[in-house]
Amino acid sequence: MKKLLLALFGIVLVVPSFAQVKGRVVEISQNKKDTAALPGVTIFWLNTTIGSITDENGLFSIPVSNGTNRLIITAVGYKSDTLVIKDTTKFLSIRLKGGVALNEVEVVYETSGTELSYMNAIKTETLNERSLMKAACCNLSESFETNPSIDVNFSDAVTGTKQIQMLGLSGQYAQITKENMPYIRGLANGYGLSFVPGTWIQSIQLSKGAGSVINGYESLTGQINTELQNPETSDKLNFNTYLNQNARNEYNLNLKHRLNERLSIGLLTHANFNPLIQDMNHDGFADIPIGKQYNIMNKYAFNSGKGFEAQFGGSYLEDNRRGGQFTRTVKTDTIPLYQLQINNKKWELYSKTGFVFRKKPGTSMGLQLSYLNHEQNNYYGLNSYYGLQKTFYANYIFQGIIKTTDNTYKLGASFMNDQVDETFKLFRFKRDERVGGAFAEFAHNQGEQFNVVAGLRADYHNYYGLFFTPRLHLRYALKGSKTVFRISGGRALKTANILAENTSLMASSRDWMITPSNLSMPYGLKPETGWNYGCNFTQKLKLNYKDAYVTVDVYRTDFTQQVVVDVDANSQQVLFYNLKGPSFSNTAQLEFGWEIRKRLHIKTAYRYVDTKVNYNSGLLQKALVSKHRAFINISYETKKKHWLFDATLQYNGKKRLPQTNTNPSEYQRLAYSPDFYNVLAQVTYVTKLNKADFNIYVGVENALDYKQTNPIVSSDAPFSKYFDASMVWGPIYGRMMYIGLRYKIK
Repeated sequence: MKKLLLALFGIVLVVPSFAQVKGRVVEISQNKKDTAALPGVTIFWLNTTIGSITDENGLFSIPVSNGTNRLIITAVGYKSDTLVIKDTTKFLSIRLKGGVALNEVEVVYETSGTELSYMNAIKTETLNERSLMKAACCNLSESFETNPSIDVNFSDAVTGTKQIQMLGLSGQYAQITKENMPYIRGLANGYGLSFVPGTWIQSIQLSKGAGSVINGYESLTGQINTELQNPETSDKLNFNTYLNQNARNEYNLNLKHRLNERLSIGLLTHANFNPLIQDMNHDGFADIPIGKQYNIMNKYAFNSGKGFEAQFGGSYLEDNRRGGQFTRTVKTDTIPLYQLQINNKKWELYSKTGFVFRKKPGTSMGLQLSYLNHEQNNYYGLNSYYGLQKTFYANYIFQGIIKTTDNTYKLGASFMNDQVDETFKLFRFKRDERVGGAFAEFAHNQGEQFNVVAGLRADYHNYYGLFFTPRLHLRYALKGSKTVFRISGGRALKTANILAENTSLMASSRDWMITPSNLSMPYGLKPETGWNYGCNFTQKLKLNYKDAYVTVDVYRTDFTQQVVVDVDANSQQVLFYNLKGPSFSNTAQLEFGWEIRKRLHIKTAYRYVDTKVNYNSGLLQKALVSKHRAFINISYETKKKHWLFDATLQYNGKKRLPQTNTNPSEYQRLAYSPDFYNVLAQVTYVTKLNKADFNIYVGVENALDYKQTNPIVSSDAPFSKYFDASMVWGPIYGRMMYIGLRYKIK
């Protein structure tokens, strides 16, 4: 096996580029005080046919070239020049001096933190480093606090774990990738979002609905792709430290070194410690577990300059947490303390190399490889859980054009092998999933007005047999690309990892009952399949001469097969069975953003969610999902950008709670939670220290100090049959102040 892995990791890999470089070209006067947009400026990559022209507002968007990082700027009345683009994720502001030859070009990176795609058929929202700086963002689970498209909630009241919801469904229905390779899946579904440190993240690309068939068949509600710091473009040194009033302290150190003009090396390190036991609601349980995490990643990047590229590396993580009861509310010598412990060990190897056919514009081929080993060993009171996952993944992609770059196609094949061994209570599940498939995707661009991306993949699964995954994305823009309409649709399939995806229910006394429908399949249950389709409208406009936008999203997710997790039938049980009848989620979101005045931005959003599942008892609203959610974010930078201010107000509507009417009266809960508000804010001071960037930031989470009362059912008798720590609908601890600093050497 080891020899096979080494041989596979030595294969040449190519990863075609799907990203876009976006920017604006303006003309500045001789005195550098006045600027004006420059339409009709030609922009293209050196020695390629990939190009773009600025619109009437000077805006442009051009696909990233894998073969070169040199961008040519050509304008009538100016001398052509070449720019070296080191970071393709940032928005470019290119300023040309009026009335003189183009002896110099000033490139300024500008961003409001979040960029919406206007040119792509798939609507993509990019959260860059500016967006991640708006909050502490200690890890990936905390990176969406200032984004209205993702809900972040505590999964239970004892592990301190946060989970996300997208389009009204839990995070496992979104495909979460790392550099376009599968990442948070399987055993990582429960705690994996906390395994990606915030300072490791360069950007996050968020797309709702059906994604590309290139990335697999599992995306039902959307894709969240995380791009980590690249050894070729990242800072030489980036140090970050963080401390909050719970004494949680974190340390991050990223290093980069260019060994020569072709080879770069990067080292990403992280450590966090949570040593303080706090019980703010006085129920005898620690609100946040104590523990520590060590995380390290080594990355290499090679560019031959002749079309061949390679990225490879590995990572190792250890995460240990301990929580539960540390003191007693009722004195007794016969009943032990209810404690829990979560231990994760994970290591991974990956490889991505590429070759671009320079004599054939738009043509490349690629192969992605990864191997993951993840071991989890937990106990919750008297219940223990053990899981071991070994995953091998390979994905080959060939990209070409048909006559012109307006017609592109991608062909490829993939293979994934999941070996999973799990033990919980008296259950023992062991499976070896092997799935191989092939895919094709065609994209057509008709100028800037019309785009279509159509894809189809066929996969053969050793448990589920042959299945097909079609995906379609259409985009139409009115003249000038200020008004954009999109529609999308597609199918998805995934294995329900009923243990790893429901670890929050392990912190309860519920009996787990599985009703099998096919004993030859994992857990005896059929796979989850469904369709997602939706539409999007985006309008750019000017208000008081300042940029603004309005975007409306409407999506529906329809399950054709689903594994139902039923906690309503009996408050002392959790039932797992295959769906009989309808299950769907309808979402509608309205978002408005505006630069009210220079450097003062506001973003507002409202989202409606209607998620229903047909349980054995009938069609019910899905528990712990808000029907109504609203969001306001305000950010401001001072003129010289020394001070950054950011504040977010979140409104969370009431949520249906699981039924507890069979419990004794003291252990019953209301049918619905109250609605509540959450406020978070941060102030950052930016300066230079020995020519390095130095930031100090101070912030607050849950500024209104709102807490869910009695989040644990039967906290006074944790070994009784009524104990349940999973019914969390709001914050479980109060106001949290924090402070941190960042130090960067470019």
